[in-house]
Amino acid sequence: MGETTTIQVKKITRDALRSIGHMGEDYNTVIELLIREHNRNELVEYSRNVVAERKDEFVSIDEL
Repeated sequence: MGETTTIQVKKITRDALRSIGHMGEDYNTVIELLIREHNRNELVEYSRNVVAERKDEFVSIDEL
């Protein structure tokens, strides 16, 4: 692992991170997982917005 830092979190947050991770995973791995999940959720939300905003541009497969 590269350069590390110390971040301050409340005990309840630490415990929540601990419950998300699996045996042997460090907090960095858990945080990376959460970041990936967050990015995935943002992509899904963006995609839904594009579909909703451009609904009239899509063609039904039945019409092809």
